[in-house]
Amino acid sequence: MPTAQRCLPWHLPACIGFPMFFWASIRLWSGSFTKNFHKNFRLIIQMHLLGFIIHCYGRVILHSLDLYNYHFRDPCDMIPDIYRCFVFRLMYNSGMWITICTAVSLIIERMIATYLRGQYENQYIWIGILLMFLAPAIASFPLYLAYSNLKFDGVFMPYCSVYKPGHPEIANLNSGVAIGAQIIARIMFGYLFHLNKKLREKMQRSSLSTRFQLEQNKTSTQCLKIYANISTIFLILQIGSFTYLLKVAPGIPKEHYLALMELNCQFPLYGIITVLLVTKRISSVRNHISSTLTSQLNLDRKEAYFANFNQQIGAVKPLPKK
Repeated sequence: MPTAQRCLPWHLPACIGFPMFFWASIRLWSGSFTKNFHKNFRLIIQMHLLGFIIHCYGRVILHSLDLYNYHFRDPCDMIPDIYRCFVFRLMYNSGMWITICTAVSLIIERMIATYLRGQYENQYIWIGILLMFLAPAIASFPLYLAYSNLKFDGVFMPYCSVYKPGHPEIANLNSGVAIGAQIIARIMFGYLFHLNKKLREKMQRSSLSTRFQLEQNKTSTQCLKIYANISTIFLILQIGSFTYLLKVAPGIPKEHYLALMELNCQFPLYGIITVLLVTKRISSVRNHISSTLTSQLNLDRKEAYFANFNQQIGAVKPLPKK
């Protein structure tokens, strides 16, 4: 039984995630609430989703070809051609690393949005374009390390693999960088959320554009905290077990090793969970805003309205008279 068939149930997340990430991309640009996010933020999130799409596409095609060759052609034909393996494994790994590296772009973009509050709304689109392509640029470095020793001539490859069993050095280096980046991202997103929350409370009498930008910054970093939490937990578990498998690979049967490697890399499942939780969070924020506005509209007395209004601006000191 081929490894792809052995792990077929674990490839279902890739089949489910592929259309889901397309759906998330459409909602990112057409959703009534997500349209409030700055275009630069959405551009980077789009690159994040594109990474998932590329990963799932490479994964589905790679293993679908294995299963097709096994069931409908000579099973010996399922032994992957080195060039076919290179193309689809490159998509597989490129999508994964692009998704991981978008954390750097998101940190920079949200810091700029906080610093340029009041001036950032619907401006500086060129920053978003640059940061969007920064993620694949950073991802090219770990990919180069992973593929630098790949040979094409005279190679027999019973199954597509990039990292060599028993030699986890490059994998350990890449993994350490990935985990470190996610931990830093989690800290920075938490810091930016509290910073924007404080600024929003202090700047009640600032321009509408500034207040809108701060509120949008606060909401976006709430969503990013969810992404960073899930990403950190997933990478620690996945990379830890991945490194362990590379180390013990010489001592276990090859078919078991390959099956466990595929079982280990459940990147599409991580993406699906992230999309669902962020969508739930956005829905919760939207419902909270809607209920708050409804309660304000249903105030039956002017005194209640002005009491609420004074409570909101009570912490704001009056401007000094000239």
